[in-house]
Parts: sequence; C-alpha cells; structure tokens
Amino acid sequence: MAALPQLPAPVTLGDQAYAAIREAIVTGSLRRGEKVTERELAARLGVSPTPVREALRQLIHERVVVRTGPRSLQIARYDPETLDEIAETEARLRGLVARFAARKRSQALVTSLYESLAEADTLVARLTSAQRDGTLNECAESLARVMAILARFHQRIESAAGNPVMEALLAQSRVFSRDGRLHRTIERIDSRPERFIRRYREHQALLDAIAEGDEERADHLAYTHHVTAARRRGTPRP
Repeated sequence: MAALPQLPAPVTLGDQAYAAIREAIVTGSLRRGEKVTERELAARLGVSPTPVREALRQLIHERVVVRTGPRSLQIARYDPETLDEIAETEARLRGLVARFAARKRSQALVTSLYESLAEADTLVARLTSAQRDGTLNECAESLARVMAILARFHQRIESAAGNPVMEALLAQSRVFSRDGRLHRTIERIDSRPERFIRRYREHQALLDAIAEGDEERADHLAYTHHVTAARRRGTPRP
C-alpha cells in the first residue's frame, strides 16, 4: 500500500497560549518576578483557562514560571550569576550550531546568508553615516531592520544545523536572555561606533567559516560573538 502524505501537527489553543505567554516573557510584557494567575492570563489572551493551564504546565516544567500557591504563579526570576551561566550555555550551543551548519552547509544556505549581509551592509553604512552627522536618533527604523536581518541570519544557521534538540535547547535559553532595546543599541553606536562595526563584521567572518566548511573556526567565532555580548549586561545581541 502506498504511503500517504504526512499531516501537519495541529496547532491547539494550548500551543498558541504557550507561544504567546512565552513571547510576552521574552519581550518583557510579563516581567521577571511578576505574579500571575490562570484566569488573569486567560482574560488577557481572550481564551478560556483550560489552554492557559496547559501552557503553564509546560512553562513550569521549563522553569520559566514557578508555582507559589494553589492558584498563584510567578514569572521566574533568577540571580545575575545564574543568568550569566545560562547566557554562557546559550553561547556554547550557538557555537555547536555553527559547527554543524558548517558541516552540513549547502550552496543555497551560503547564498542566502551572503544576500542577508549584503542587505544589512547598506543599512549599516547609513547608520554610521548618521552617527557622523549627529542624526542617529532618526534612524531607529534602519536599526530595527538590521536587527531583524541578523536575527534571520542566525535562524538560518540554526535551521541548517538540522538538530531539533539543540534548537529546542536554544529556544528555552532565550527566554532568560536579557532584554535588549533599540535605544540602547543606538547609545552604543553613538558612543562606540567602532565596537558596533567590529561586532557587525563578525557576522561576515562567521559566514566565511561556514562557507569554507571550517567547523572549528565557525564554532569559535559563534561562541565568542555571543558570549561577549552576553557578558555586557543590558546590551542587545545582534
């Protein structure tokens, strides 16, 4: 008997509630240490308590939410040392992901990454020019586009690594990543433009290592890039 095409996994309300609550924690809409209830979250999401209960069960398992009483919960808050350790773990994972991407690279991947950086190059040139002219605060939209391009750049590398377990571990570690806002990045460009350019160019070096299939170098570059950013508290990670 011929095989039938596989059906995509259904996305339940519980899945959607999980994704929405998790994203709210990542972005800071739900603050670290904030007390919440199932009913309150359900009302904010516009759903019944049942899918929220399912979502919270998973978030509690991941240590993102902690139960403080029979009906009360709290968004997990960890001390700075623990957050530093989580950030270093994330950087190690990103290094391994880059290693696997270099091992499994395809021409399509390399081409798409080069195209992404070519697009970002134009915007970064605009930002550095604005920095010299003193008009950097008018370029928040360009900076947001650069950050979005670089986020896609790293996402493509993760997908190319082809390791769903590592993707899941990275996704969990990001919940605890420190919040990085665009205005802080603008301040960093304005005060230390050479540092911003140096960190931006690290993406090109990483891409070159992946394109050449240099696993060791790709691992080292990705780890160094991310762990350096993680150690500078309050700064985003492009």
